Amino acid sequence: MINMGIDMKLTMLDRSTYLKGLMLLIKKDNVIAESEKKLMIKIGQTLGFDKSFIETSIKDLMDNQYITDNLPTFSNVAFAESFILDGLKVAFSDNDFAPEEMELLTSIAEQNGIEKDKLMSLIADYVNNSDKINNSGFLFITKYLDNEYSEPEEINV
Repeated sequence: MINMGIDMKLTMLDRSTYLKGLMLLIKKDNVIAESEKKLMIKIGQTLGFDKSFIETSIKDLMDNQYITDNLPTFSNVAFAESFILDGLKVAFSDNDFAPEEMELLTSIAEQNGIEKDKLMSLIADYVNNSDKINNSGFLFITKYLDNEYSEPEEINV
């Protein structure tokens, strides 16, 4: 069941799903750039994961049999929308947005009940604000966290 409450917070399962989904994304083009590694470490730590766990997961990503291609499903469509936006940030971080990355984000959106029009709107808003977003430490998911990183910057997307 989807939680539609105003004061939504990510569960540990949603946090794990978020990180795993982003790992799938950086794996999609078979190249993990240094910029993607750095951003993944930041996101993982923001979600509450240990830096060494994240680094090991990234290092072993291409050969890790436990990272399946199962699409992440979130408990709330708002989390999925944040995932798409943070996913775009990760995908653009290496300055090489591969078609496989867009296909994965589209499939994840569909899996989580995000209509095509809404997905296109999220992408358009992201692209229109990409200079501001890509040059900051801002993550969309922070508004659903209740840790010290949970105060998002004001970026309207």
